[in-house]
Amino acid sequence: MSLEKLHTARTVAGIHQVCRAVESGAAEMVFIASDVDERVLGTLLAVCRDAGIIPDRTATKAALGEHVRLDVGATAVATLR
Repeated sequence: MSLEKLHTARTVAGIHQVCRAVESGAAEMVFIASDVDERVLGTLLAVCRDAGIIPDRTATKAALGEHVRLDVGATAVATLR
């Protein structure tokens, strides 16, 4: 799924919200900003690995925030099923 589809997809943003969506099976695709410190991503990466989801790490925080129409950057975004 490309970043352009984030404009129309149902999404959740933020590390904790994305973790919950992945754990509950509601997440279809996960985007993690490329400019985030790896130390804060440990739990999210582990949850994604356990769920068999390979996160897209190509966009920056600013780009992710813009694509989901936030006034701030987004560390992580998940599209929902």
